[in-house]
Amino acid sequence: MNRIDEDPTASEWLRRLAAGETTAEALVGRTLAAIDAADPGLGAVVAGDPERALREAADADAARRRGEERPLLGLPITVKDNLDVAGLRTAAGSAARPDHIAAEDASAVRRLRRAGAIVVAKTNLPEASSDYETENAVFGRTVHPLDPARTPGGSSGGEAALIAAGASLAGVGTDGGGSIRVPSHYCGIAGLRPTVGRVPETGQWPPTRASGMGDLSCVGPMARRVEDLGLLLAVMAGPDGIDPYAVPVLLGRPAEVEVETLRVAWYGEDPDFPVSDGTRAAVATAAAALADLGCEVEEVPAPPATEATELFFAAVGGDGGAHLLEHCGHGGPHTAQFRALLESFPSAPPGADRFFALQRRVFELRARIRNWAGERDVVVCPVVAGPAPRHGEPPGPVAANGDRYAAFNYVHTYALAGMPAASVPAGTENGLPIGVQVVGAPWREDVVLATAKALESAMQSQGGWVDR
Repeated sequence: MNRIDEDPTASEWLRRLAAGETTAEALVGRTLAAIDAADPGLGAVVAGDPERALREAADADAARRRGEERPLLGLPITVKDNLDVAGLRTAAGSAARPDHIAAEDASAVRRLRRAGAIVVAKTNLPEASSDYETENAVFGRTVHPLDPARTPGGSSGGEAALIAAGASLAGVGTDGGGSIRVPSHYCGIAGLRPTVGRVPETGQWPPTRASGMGDLSCVGPMARRVEDLGLLLAVMAGPDGIDPYAVPVLLGRPAEVEVETLRVAWYGEDPDFPVSDGTRAAVATAAAALADLGCEVEEVPAPPATEATELFFAAVGGDGGAHLLEHCGHGGPHTAQFRALLESFPSAPPGADRFFALQRRVFELRARIRNWAGERDVVVCPVVAGPAPRHGEPPGPVAANGDRYAAFNYVHTYALAGMPAASVPAGTENGLPIGVQVVGAPWREDVVLATAKALESAMQSQGGWVDR
């Protein structure tokens, strides 16, 4: 895998494009070559049109010569294959529609392309974004760039693997219960789950709003560096008049956040969900780095959220799995995991009383976690219980109750709480990256990104995260 800490950021490439030091055609060509070199070993790319990408790059160069100024003009990006890109296939890993060609862009993708970005590839995911391992019966398995015996995570695992391999500068993923944060943590890149409603999910398949998922799913950026998360988020953010949860809330500027004044709470482990030694050490290192910057840092017990994982999966299936059965249940084949998921749903959807009782539980936990966070600006904690595991295994120490998903309680907690959260690399364990989760108050992505960038800089000053 390339040393991504030595490669230019997307922001730096845009500076070079604006200065005339390179061209979009050269940059897109470079990216396509990197994908061709990396992907045969990863299994991360599932769709693309290189000739179209190069034509769009030539158009971007012509636009610059005409004096056009757009924030992402000529920047190559990749997109998770559950988001529509006009003219490209959107299969979402499902045999229910392996040859579906999108007629128009998803809202977030349309904004990126109008800003000048060029989609060079679409990336693999588990069917319908349904697992923490990126594998499906249509396109197969995506592997970790450092060790093919390990998973890059899911569900945005194709994005994370391609970015971590140095073949994509930045991309777009989705996160319901950790699907951006977990792969970013496993692969050693940066990823942001925004506040639900910051970016519309319109054009995502299967759609999640009118389902048990409700307001849990988010569209967000993934990149080699934190500064590029903000670059993409600023373009994608804002209501589109379609997604009922997307609302007009001012997006703050991370550069204007005074990190040294922030109040930070941190915990290295929830005793009910034990983590690996490297995970615990990475969080402690991150907390110490913020203290060194001048932040008011306090170690605290884990929040009262032991039921987060159980409640997350109950919410996902709160409609009896109707949305997954409708969109994917009549297709085939499926992986064993996805088939078991479909078979786990009841023969008849739950009644309204049960559905709304479940919603009350979600809202009660949401209020509890937000109140627990209190007046703190940032919470720093594990992403999951350990580094990237071998395929088919859970990360970190196995939970005492044998629940293979208990290790993900850390991401489920803040998904249910509806709070923005980033994963940023902060250490290694046995040569594998370890990320930490940086959580902020709702709508304060600026604070999350500013804190994550400060941690990223601190880790680089200590020699970087890559195991040498």
